[in-house]
Amino acid sequence: MSKVDTAQQEMKINHHQFSLDSYERERLWEEKRRFFNDYCINRYQWFNYPKWQYIAPFPLHVDFEASFRCNLSCPMCFRPHIDRKDYGDMDFDLYRKGIDECAKYGLYSIRLSWRGESTLNPAIVEMIKYAKEKGIKEVSFITNGSLLEGKLAEGLIRAGLDYLTVSVDGLEKHYNTLRQPSTFKGISRKLKEFYILKNRIGDGFPLLKIQAIWTYIKEDPKAYYNHFKDFTDKINFDPENDYSLREVPQDSNFICQYPWQRITITWNGKVPLCISDWNLDTKIGDLATQTIKDIWLGEEMERYRKIQLNKERLSIPCCKKCHRPSTEQLGNKPEGKSN
Repeated sequence: MSKVDTAQQEMKINHHQFSLDSYERERLWEEKRRFFNDYCINRYQWFNYPKWQYIAPFPLHVDFEASFRCNLSCPMCFRPHIDRKDYGDMDFDLYRKGIDECAKYGLYSIRLSWRGESTLNPAIVEMIKYAKEKGIKEVSFITNGSLLEGKLAEGLIRAGLDYLTVSVDGLEKHYNTLRQPSTFKGISRKLKEFYILKNRIGDGFPLLKIQAIWTYIKEDPKAYYNHFKDFTDKINFDPENDYSLREVPQDSNFICQYPWQRITITWNGKVPLCISDWNLDTKIGDLATQTIKDIWLGEEMERYRKIQLNKERLSIPCCKKCHRPSTEQLGNKPEGKSN
């Protein structure tokens, strides 16, 4: 059996998020994308390049950490278990350098979030606008939604944001405990107002997705779905992970797809091996002194790809802590059905 055939057989691409939505809303979510044809090409590359061990000339996606700060302290989050506390916001000049390079190589998508709350960066609207003006086709970020109102909400829409993911963990009982001082009543109001506003002034954009942790909606997923379906475009959920574990049970045969897909850049320019390397245990570069392409095609990245293919992944510190290989495959729950 050839090397490529072996990789195709063994590379397991786990799903890390599942749909609570109707099939019709699923279809509309995909088909409404501004650049649907480009999206289809990107997804084809996304799922096949890792299996083929094909290294694209440039990453298929780049995550820019707009902010490492957060205004909430949610108990189920990984943030309390991050050792590094060097909080800050991405400098716009550093960001500009990265976006200019992404635009040069025709990058399809960026996400302006990672370990923090992106809306705390005072330049978040300008960051979105700059990326769109440079030709990045899909710009998104994840938020807790606590600041999603007023001038900020309007600015995100007018800047050209393509889609927005808001974390809403459960109905009133769970949400008010987990996300305090944010309230379920408050986040519901903000989402309704944002949904109306983006349809009125943004021609339906950004598409609005919410996501929950399954633990906090499994008692009545249909009630959760019914509450939000009229003022969102997509409803998803995630399994819950125990981030207090220093080492997570692992499959030694697992081959991670991420080294063939994406690069993550922290607020101060450091580049970790993986989007799951929250502590930067394994740094592979620095945008302040290098280019994204040089890091992507560099010796360090190539060395770690070979480690993956040689089934020596557990020699990498961040891989020992990674939940993605063992993510519980809960499956989709169409229209909030529990089974």
